[in-house]
Amino acid sequence: MEYSFSFGTPITEEEALAQAAEMGFHSLAFDLIVNEDEPLHWHEFAAVSWVIAGTGAFRDGNGNVTQVAPGCRLEAPAGWLHSNLAGPPVRIVLATDIPYEQWTSPIDKDPALLPAV
Repeated sequence: MEYSFSFGTPITEEEALAQAAEMGFHSLAFDLIVNEDEPLHWHEFAAVSWVIAGTGAFRDGNGNVTQVAPGCRLEAPAGWLHSNLAGPPVRIVLATDIPYEQWTSPIDKDPALLPAV
């Protein structure tokens, strides 16, 4: 499953929230804290994420590791396999096509449960 990742000029949390609203997505800002590498997983929602502060890394389903820093933007479809890697807290704005109140548990879904495309 394809995703889009770009490095850009850092933006503020307010700017990222405004962009999410313009897209018609549901958004929240939070500190992503990953104390140990996560297992590979997917989410039921499409998402756009902006890194506001901090640095970190994620691994995609093919094993490619990408470093993130302020100004990074990630667009991922529902079902995208990935894992966040351990590191310091990263402030992000997450925008999704499904309101967070409608996400099902667990949020991080097992790759074995990924529907066939």
